[in-house]
Amino acid sequence: MKIKGKKATVSITLNPNCVEKARNLGLNISKISENALKRAINALEQVKSQNETKTAFLGEASFGKEGSVEPRAGFEPATSALPRQCPTN
Repeated sequence: MKIKGKKATVSITLNPNCVEKARNLGLNISKISENALKRAINALEQVKSQNETKTAFLGEASFGKEGSVEPRAGFEPATSALPRQCPTN
């Protein structure tokens, strides 16, 4: 990685067809890549922050791959034991 002024020069590998189409359309590949990285970083930082908040709130609970809470063993919601009734008209 080379640093030029306020920007760093990096090398990325892209599909040549995508590069050709982007250039033909006048797209700035560098700016598009930078904006995509900013969005990805922001999204990951938000998920990390949410997981840290959940961990602090729930204590020992763990989180699955998609951020779902997996409560400690032995926890069962009270509503799961209630009988289900269909409304009558």
